[in-house]
Amino acid sequence: MTLVVWLHLVAVVVWIGGVFHQGFAAQGLATATAGRGERTRALLEVAHRARPVTWTAVSVVVLTGFYNVTRLGPLTQVLESGAAVILAGKFILVIAAVSLAGQRDFGQLPRARAMLAGGEDPGSALRAMAWLDRLVVALAAVIIYLGLTLSRQVR
Repeated sequence: MTLVVWLHLVAVVVWIGGVFHQGFAAQGLATATAGRGERTRALLEVAHRARPVTWTAVSVVVLTGFYNVTRLGPLTQVLESGAAVILAGKFILVIAAVSLAGQRDFGQLPRARAMLAGGEDPGSALRAMAWLDRLVVALAAVIIYLGLTLSRQVR
């Protein structure tokens, strides 16, 4: 059980840490210099190359999260403790965060790369990516809070 929780936490750190870095540090720089070329091209290349790591981490988060849910105890205990409502909210927010991350990585990132390759200013796609990253980080903060609340309720 400890190994699964550890894997879950490491995967969250990898996923959300990467999103945080790109959404707050790197994206601000690229958005400010959009159209200037090399920095933007480098950021988009790094984001593209990070996708396998990101989506592996997302997969580990989801799979270990489902496993952890099975370890909460009998369904009646989970329902009586009120944990089921917290768990439902957490699931909804995880689905939203994964959906936003998917839009960023498989919608806006290819759009920005195509715009740059076509000689267009990818600023609008970069701003959308930064906005999506920030939403994912905000959702992650709430999800982590709910996870901590859930762990206290089911003890």
